[in-house]
Amino acid sequence: MIVGDGSEPIDDAILLVRDGLMIATGRGPVLAIPDDARRVDLSGKNIMPTIVNPHIHAGYLKGASTDAANFSRENVLDHLRRFVYYGVSVVQSLGTDRDGVEIAIRDEQRAGTLDDPELALLFSASNGIAAPTPGGGNGGAFFAPEAILEASTPDEARQRVREIVAKNPDVIKFWVDDRNGTKQKFGPDVYTAIIDEAHRAGKKAIAHIYELEDAKGVVRAGVDGTAHMVRSPGADDELLTLMRESGAFVFTSMSIQKMMVDGDGWLDDPALAETVDAESRQAIRAMLGQATPEIVTMMTNNYAILEAGLRQYVDAGVTVLLSGDTGVLSQFPGFAEHRELESMVQAGMPALAAIKSATLLPAQMLGLHDRGSLEIGKRADFLVLDGNPLDDISNTRKIADVYVAGSKIDRTKLKATFTKEQHV
Repeated sequence: MIVGDGSEPIDDAILLVRDGLMIATGRGPVLAIPDDARRVDLSGKNIMPTIVNPHIHAGYLKGASTDAANFSRENVLDHLRRFVYYGVSVVQSLGTDRDGVEIAIRDEQRAGTLDDPELALLFSASNGIAAPTPGGGNGGAFFAPEAILEASTPDEARQRVREIVAKNPDVIKFWVDDRNGTKQKFGPDVYTAIIDEAHRAGKKAIAHIYELEDAKGVVRAGVDGTAHMVRSPGADDELLTLMRESGAFVFTSMSIQKMMVDGDGWLDDPALAETVDAESRQAIRAMLGQATPEIVTMMTNNYAILEAGLRQYVDAGVTVLLSGDTGVLSQFPGFAEHRELESMVQAGMPALAAIKSATLLPAQMLGLHDRGSLEIGKRADFLVLDGNPLDDISNTRKIADVYVAGSKIDRTKLKATFTKEQHV
């Protein structure tokens, strides 16, 4: 049993669950079991907490297409089911909601009117904020610029935050990105106003950044976290010190940058084929095949900077949280989180630390103190694995079962709903 708090695993472990909560944990020989307990034998298996991903974009990916036309309540719910299928029990969508669909689902879950254990618990930033680009879309999410509010001045920024706060989002998200010189981005006066207004409303502020000086700027302005690590040339000691001393966290968001680095072999993973049909996987393969050798070399070099950057953040004591940036391009819901975990470990992060960054730490950041680790008093949300992820982190994809609040999810039924292949 991997607890999720970074501690060493427990061999011959027993979990005692009542009403969805863990009331006792420990080694088999020393834990007293009530005579009337129903026993579930997981001999030879490995268990770990379900994954918590605080950075997704729900509802836009369908098949191999990431497009505004795909967004609907039905597609958001489909994504939430896919997350649970892969053992991702909590997700946060960052800034691309439409017509309040995400907020409505979130509110229904919290009110208990949408009490479905097959749906991941949804958090939402509602609509994010970006600078306008005259004559074109803003520098926010490429698939949803019209769903993002725009601000050019500090006063406009504060007004936009107030508009979003009226919807009671879980966090305020904003973009500081010129998209390789093709878009406008606002400066420190505007993003400082966003952060300040968010904090006045009691909301965390998360910044999408790529460049070093932008990262330093938002951290100096009091941002709670950045949705990406710094790309070329990477983080420096000043940024790392600023983040550590301020308590700002960083999202990993690595695997989305890795899709051209790994080649296309990962598309043949049997675990992916369980939820994504062959046609969609082939479409992604064709997209990757269009990359020139020069582009692949550039992406490979840039990815090496991200790997080195992850080690820098970890070594500097910055809080690192798994981030799949799921629902965009080839970041398939549920599967992307396991690819992200693998990327973190391959970059040099110890497996136990990476798992903690994928379970307990993001749960704490979201204010969920009843989950994220397998400890007494918390919800019994866990994956049952056929392989030990401490031997090979890719074993997190060898899922035998998923339990939510102590109840086993019917993955066979879920699987049958995902692809045409499973309907044959």
